[in-house]
This record gives sequence, C-alpha cells and structure tokens, in this order.
Amino acid sequence: MTVVACDNILEEAAALPGHHSSEAYEQEDHECCERVVINISGLRFETQLKTLAQFPDTLLGDPKKRMRYFDPLRNEYFFDRNRPSFDAILYYYQSGGRIRRPVNVPIDIFSEEIRFYELGEEAMEKFREDEGFIREEERP
Repeated sequence: MTVVACDNILEEAAALPGHHSSEAYEQEDHECCERVVINISGLRFETQLKTLAQFPDTLLGDPKKRMRYFDPLRNEYFFDRNRPSFDAILYYYQSGGRIRRPVNVPIDIFSEEIRFYELGEEAMEKFREDEGFIREEERP
C-alpha cells in the first residue's frame, strides 16, 4: 500500500491519534481523497485511506498496525501474502464489510488471510456461514 499524497512516512504518522497540530488537521481534510498503494507479493492495489479507515481495528485500517509494512523507498505497503485473496480483502473495505472468498482460493487459505488482516470475528463468522459451516450455539 503506498501513500500517494504523502511525501514521506512522517506525514502519515502526523495523522495518528494524539498528534495535535495544524498539519494533522490539514492531513485529516486531505485524507478524504488521499490514496495508498498496497503491494501484495508484487501486485499493486490502490485505494483511498478513508476506505481503510472505516475499519480502524483491522490491520489495514489502523495506521499504527500497518506502519510496520511500509516501504519508504517505494512509498508503499508491502505484504508477502496470497494475491488472489486480496481482491476479496480489499472488497471487504470497499463494500462496508461484505466478505466473499474467491472461487480459486481454498477455504483454509482464505480464513488465514482473514485472520492475518485482522478483520475480526464477525467477518470470520460471515465467511464461515457463506461457506456452509454450521454455527455452533453456546450451551449453558
């Protein structure tokens, strides 16, 4: 994932919670259309920061969590992960939380990707339900 509108990694860090400066407020205004590039094993995806920010508890939605994957030389985030799965992971953010496994990705691989990107239990439950797994009810 590359931060297209930022000149360097420090500008994205300035927008982190707890950084109060006029630059941070300008950054928030600019974030509406600021784009990031995500490199998944050599395949680049581009999206807006606001798309990722809809899910702040996830790996991509939390600037602090995703920062460890930032490559300042290429100005992008790099993940050595399953490429076919990422179409569906990015769609999760773009669709407001819909999760669908690509037909060419095995169930176990896709569930690993859901865990890696920290989409949460609700996303995992939706995925398992769509795949036909029977939901276990808690017993008293």
